[in-house]
Amino acid sequence: MKLTLMGNEAIAYGLLHSNTKMVSGYPGTPSSEILTTVQKIKKDLPIYAQWATNEKVGFEVAYAGAIAGVNAAATMKQVGLNVASDALMSASFIGNKGAFVLIVADDPGFNSSQTEQDSREFARFARIPVLDPATPQEAYDFTKLASNISKRFEIPVMLRSVMRVSHSREIVEIEDNFEFNDNQGNFERDIPRWAAVPRAGRLKQAYEQIDRIEKIKEYNYNELIKPKIDKLRGTKNLIISSGAAYGYAKEVIDELGLDIDILKIDMPYPLPTDKLKELVKTYEKVLVVEETYPVMEEEIRSENVYGRMSNDMHLVDEMNKERVLESFKKVGFYNGDNIYQPVFSVENPKIRKPNLCPGCPHRDIYFSIKKVFRPKKSIYPSDIGCYTLGINLDAIDTVLCMGASVSMAHGFATADKNKTVIATIGDSTFFHSGVAPLINAVYQKAKFILVILDNSTTAMTGRQTTPERETNGEVDIKKVAQGCGAEVMEYFYKPDINETINFFKEVKKRYEEIDRPLVVVSRQYCVLDKERAKNFLPGIFATVDEDKCVACDVCTTQYVCPPMAYNERGKMEIDPLLCVGCGVCISGICPTDAFVPREEKGK
Repeated sequence: MKLTLMGNEAIAYGLLHSNTKMVSGYPGTPSSEILTTVQKIKKDLPIYAQWATNEKVGFEVAYAGAIAGVNAAATMKQVGLNVASDALMSASFIGNKGAFVLIVADDPGFNSSQTEQDSREFARFARIPVLDPATPQEAYDFTKLASNISKRFEIPVMLRSVMRVSHSREIVEIEDNFEFNDNQGNFERDIPRWAAVPRAGRLKQAYEQIDRIEKIKEYNYNELIKPKIDKLRGTKNLIISSGAAYGYAKEVIDELGLDIDILKIDMPYPLPTDKLKELVKTYEKVLVVEETYPVMEEEIRSENVYGRMSNDMHLVDEMNKERVLESFKKVGFYNGDNIYQPVFSVENPKIRKPNLCPGCPHRDIYFSIKKVFRPKKSIYPSDIGCYTLGINLDAIDTVLCMGASVSMAHGFATADKNKTVIATIGDSTFFHSGVAPLINAVYQKAKFILVILDNSTTAMTGRQTTPERETNGEVDIKKVAQGCGAEVMEYFYKPDINETINFFKEVKKRYEEIDRPLVVVSRQYCVLDKERAKNFLPGIFATVDEDKCVACDVCTTQYVCPPMAYNERGKMEIDPLLCVGCGVCISGICPTDAFVPREEKGK
């Protein structure tokens, strides 16, 4: 059967067609659609497919299923693997009974991530095999292959995608008339394996791990690499590539009409290094084209091997054909013109920054925080989520990683006692990794304000559900914060800027009276949440009274709502196609009250 699928959707079908019974993970671009698609296509099949509170939890839930004998998978983006790495490192020693596929979507180029780390390096670090698909079709095929390898060798297997594979589409040939095998889990007690402790237990597993890797090297060579080597023509030079990078390299070779062998590696680790080094010796020059780190290049390093380590490939940012062509020129594979040079250019194009959505309550919270807690006397740590776009309001000073807003607020409050620290974090991020640092701050009596922006969804990654919403309030952020020992205030957001400012004045007053962290739970909504937003947006659409507009820039530099822009007369105007009718600008954003309801202006 043929379907037009995005790479992440193809992975989901690969999981289903591998009889994967448990899928857990945490949303993060570019990986989010994998679990979401499994939830859609499983229909009535007995498959556990649920979001976890963070990647480590998701990994451990799925991994326990694999120990119990069912096929399982964990999904996350590359920075989520950092969170799950503690569990991964131990799981690589212990192994599994059912298949366990670790799906990690990398983000070369920092498109939606704070790093562009290469998860293949993590696989090598943990000594687990990794498959690197180049297309959505391979994403489907390699998911099934990863499951088979994992079960055969009783080891976790990583499927490493990248954004250009996860979010590209093609016609994918998938298995037709598939029947799901409902394999029931059966945990078999094996304490020396499942509960191995240092030193003797883990030492034994370390030798077993090395033995598994050596066997997988042979499998990699015999099953995946040698059939491709046999088809090489024996040209003067060779390119070795894997994953999405292979597509760029192959297209450049074809479009330039170059006579160069290219060897595609499906499993970049573990490599049969000795055999590949023998192959390398038969060519004059070998260029390794891979994304993002020189994982394969390090393994087959030789005098005639070129790539990132020889500074013949770019070191950061995404792969593209122009960069591949430049590498070809550096190593002497090509000496012609740059056929990918744009034929036209735009001088000084206007760049639109990513922005909070029109009508987003986060904007009002940030605006109010800055009005009450002035920047010169305040520090604004923040976190990972759509609210990070508050940086365009100059309402964010630091962004590090998930949950760091709380820990860094503690640190700033300790280091700079002359400033008030007001941290912001989303509800999903708080559950992910904000609870432990809050407990730390409470028992060490740190003094700062933590604003939890609770819109009851994981908004930036596709509006996945949160623990609080999924349990109808049985898991309550306010109670969790109180249970941590923090002072808690609760605000039920209203689309009225004066109400929000007045509330934060009360927050400031309360903060001055206590000697511990003050948590503000701001109950809001996401304007893209079709289930809830309609109950909160008042439908008050704004326009501008040009006679009152003095072009003071408060709306464009301090409030920064996307529908607002200057017209050819130098006056502010509101794009009616972007305005969502929150009415907040009318409530007091403009110092001269230039924003008015549309119907009022028409009278």
